[in-house]
Amino acid sequence: MIGRGLLAALLLVVAIGSGFLIANSLVTVPLMAGAADPAAQATAAPPELQNPQRDNLSPAQQAAARRSGLLPAGVRSLLRTEGVMRHGDFRWNDEGVAAGPLTIWVDLRTQLISVFRGGHEIGTAVIVYGDETMESPLGRFPILSKHRDYHSRTYDAPMPHSLFITNTGVALHGSPMSSRRATHGCIGLPDKFAQRLFDAASIGDSVEIIRSADIGAPRRPAGTNS
Repeated sequence: MIGRGLLAALLLVVAIGSGFLIANSLVTVPLMAGAADPAAQATAAPPELQNPQRDNLSPAQQAAARRSGLLPAGVRSLLRTEGVMRHGDFRWNDEGVAAGPLTIWVDLRTQLISVFRGGHEIGTAVIVYGDETMESPLGRFPILSKHRDYHSRTYDAPMPHSLFITNTGVALHGSPMSSRRATHGCIGLPDKFAQRLFDAASIGDSVEIIRSADIGAPRRPAGTNS
């Protein structure tokens, strides 16, 4: 068991200075005296993006999430995910989102991936990643190559829908899902999610792998990896 959603649901950011929370339903609490209501500052979204599948972020919420290192710059909306996401679960909804380059955001601490296009989250999933002996790299990487039916000669293992981000073989690809870290440094994705991401991504799209701070985030259920 992992928890609720990707960044909108699993992470609960307490922005003390602004007096609001970012959560699955963008719950707000009373603001500090003199502060503006975040709801009143909400960025106007196109009508096609004003739907129950998506939470639109106010400018103040965007800034707080970016300062906390939980979202890339320019994020305007997040997919709404209900209930608990487990390994193998994912959400994908790009309805109403214009075509364009992707920004792919991977957080090793939360074991979640988020895919953004034009500032809007279009996909999220639980991931697996490298263990202590072969850790997944941190940093920003361009997609170098795409291989729909790749097979690792080193580990004699299938790597379907591979998006390679390093010259040493690290890729995002379809993988068996497990509650334990289970790759040799790659980012393992649910197979159907990996296929959708492969079809949407282009060479040169940005992948950023981080390990977010634990400040302001809810604790995992006992027995899960961090």
